[in-house]
Amino acid sequence: MKYTAALAVVIVAGLSGAAFAEPSVEILDQAGAILEVDQPVERIASVYGLGTYYLYALGVSDRLVGAGYVGVKSVAQASETMRRLEPRLEELFLFGDPNVEEILRRDPQLVLADGSRHAAFSAQMNDLGIPTIQYLVESSDALLEAMRMTGLALGPDALDRAEAFVREFERIRTTIAEAVARLDEADCVRVLFLGTAPLQAATGEMFQTELIEAAGGRSVSAGLIGYWSEVNLEQILLWNPDVIVIPPYGPVQPADLLEDPDWASIGAVQVGRVHRMPRLMAPMDTPVPESLLGILWLSSVFYPDLVSLDLRAEADRFYERFYGLTLTEQELDRLTAR
Repeated sequence: MKYTAALAVVIVAGLSGAAFAEPSVEILDQAGAILEVDQPVERIASVYGLGTYYLYALGVSDRLVGAGYVGVKSVAQASETMRRLEPRLEELFLFGDPNVEEILRRDPQLVLADGSRHAAFSAQMNDLGIPTIQYLVESSDALLEAMRMTGLALGPDALDRAEAFVREFERIRTTIAEAVARLDEADCVRVLFLGTAPLQAATGEMFQTELIEAAGGRSVSAGLIGYWSEVNLEQILLWNPDVIVIPPYGPVQPADLLEDPDWASIGAVQVGRVHRMPRLMAPMDTPVPESLLGILWLSSVFYPDLVSLDLRAEADRFYERFYGLTLTEQELDRLTAR
């Protein structure tokens, strides 16, 4: 079901005795469930590793009582930037399939969950009287909807920040779109986005393909369906991409392709246009707030002289504004590396 702001929230004032009870908001989540969330929400558990970052961007991370983080399988694996962002990481950290007893022990008023993986868990939590918002985010528009929905659930200040994020995302997306619109179709780079193995490609149904298109590229594997499709080298040779992008997770490195004679006849390899995305915290190729920087980074790789936005300045501004972090020069160097 498509989420719309008009259906998302109804303020309900209940009368209890002689005094008004706290208001609640009625949320239509991205799985189509209607939830009533008592206000204010002061304790949140997130078993949705993408959604955890929404809470930081909305300025409510101090309300977390437990959280999973996309791409982080252990506290020891967390980056120094992540540890600076969240000094309570060891206390909050959750990993693996959500455990009802563990979540109840943390006593949340609200839970964030993955609508595609956590349906049974969400039903259990809702039955126990703990509203659980389910997210289905595999596009930029769904990300913006998710930010607004989360802001609505968490109060006026969070909603204001959600709207500020939407404006920022649209500013960057529109600026890049206007710049790449001047390209002829023949001049658009043809891109292969790999997975955690060299013969694994992003499909046309995945967020990575949308990011490529938003940055002005054309995904050579857009005709594939599903989630991370296995391909063979012969198919990649037929595609003959101009640029190959490796995600910021998994073991694959540019040298694995650039130094492999089996890949030597591919156009992107011949000219050295094999790039691994950088990462400070959440991977920018996933539907997290940082994905707006992912679009900008990709455009800088595809068309270094075409887009007027400065990636370094935009990254510095983004992390300061939405995460309250002043990045070091070394962190900015890593984030803007190609």
